[in-house]
Amino acid sequence: MLLFKKCNPLTLLLYCLILNCVLTLTRCQFIIDEDEDDSNEDETPEERAERKSIEEDSYLTVDKLIAKYGYPTEVHQVTTEDGYILTMHRIRGKQGAQPFFLQHGLVDSSAGYVVMGPNVSLAYLLADNNYDVWLGNARGNRYSRNHTTLDPDGKKFWEFSWHEIGMYDLPAMIDYVLKTTGFKRIQYAGHSQGCTAFFVMCSMRPEYNKKIIMMQALAPAVYAKETEEHPYIRAISLYFNTLVGSSITEMFNAEFRFLCRMTEETERLCIEAVFGIVGRNWNEFNRKKFPIILGHYPAGVAAKQVKHFIQVIKTGKFAPYSYSTNKNMLLYKEREPPRYNLTAVTVPTYVYYSKNDLLCHPADVEDMYRDLGRPIGKYLVPQKEFNHMDFLWAINVRRLVYSRMLKVLGKVKDRRDNVSVYPTPKDIEIPELNSKELESD
Repeated sequence: MLLFKKCNPLTLLLYCLILNCVLTLTRCQFIIDEDEDDSNEDETPEERAERKSIEEDSYLTVDKLIAKYGYPTEVHQVTTEDGYILTMHRIRGKQGAQPFFLQHGLVDSSAGYVVMGPNVSLAYLLADNNYDVWLGNARGNRYSRNHTTLDPDGKKFWEFSWHEIGMYDLPAMIDYVLKTTGFKRIQYAGHSQGCTAFFVMCSMRPEYNKKIIMMQALAPAVYAKETEEHPYIRAISLYFNTLVGSSITEMFNAEFRFLCRMTEETERLCIEAVFGIVGRNWNEFNRKKFPIILGHYPAGVAAKQVKHFIQVIKTGKFAPYSYSTNKNMLLYKEREPPRYNLTAVTVPTYVYYSKNDLLCHPADVEDMYRDLGRPIGKYLVPQKEFNHMDFLWAINVRRLVYSRMLKVLGKVKDRRDNVSVYPTPKDIEIPELNSKELESD
């Protein structure tokens, strides 16, 4: 225990990286007895039921988690142009309900939008507001770990970044939703990398701008000049420069449930490690539900996705992946990859960001906002401690963020021919909410 007391979040991250490396190299598995002692005499029957429900939620797949809470759920699969087989989860709306597509961030999955339950999570809120909700899963996470020819245990499967997610995954899933529902356009929201990939798609494949009614960008991980000094980013960058780190193709697929739940002290240390990455906010963190988070995070990513983000941070350029000079010349006809053209993103885009987000600095978000082809509004969350993951996990996220989103969505007028009117910044302008209004939402 003395060792854990002396560990800071950075040290714990290094331990996790080492653990990930060991698990990858040895292909070992921890066999954990999941049966817990229910004989805690201090628990009331209600507390015991709540604990068992939380434990169950930590193991259920997304479709079963949705079904548990009484929502109609479906599982769909789609194959990309380059052969990756992706899973989508759907909370089916009533006949004729507007499709709303949600895309997760790095190390996340479709679980991110349902994991905190019907009283908090965005997917349930949208379903309650009569949307047909579709949850995407990017290649390489636990729900999209398949390919028509490539073996996910092989190196070649993992030769992708979020560039490919934007170029192939999002278009394949969006086209599938449109074909399945018969709609011409969908609503879209993304968190973190779910924004990154979206802007890649709309800048590189501009025809997809016409398929989106409006984009709700939650903590968009796009520009990152202000993130360079983040200690975790520096630690991971150094890790990739080691002999072992340079050979890693897949990351954060290991099960951290055992490590973080050994004792109450190690659980708190893991939470502090998360805060060290995304920003500290104990007031909005539901610690009781941390076992659910551990059951669904991390969901697995390609090392190249992380490396690509580090390139953006170091160069200050939102651009495709940079290889050697010779390979760059072959791929891009330039020594360095050209920037993505954000002015080509003509989807009306509303941006949500926060002051305590250690991964998406407000200055970077505002710079990105100015470069977008059709920005229609931005909203700085009125809580100074609000962090990167609070957009999904915060106890009061509905009041602090999603109430604003529903007001923005309410400004869009739908025609009978299923083509929505594109709003202008003036149309979508919403006065800042005061404290009384926030309390009433």
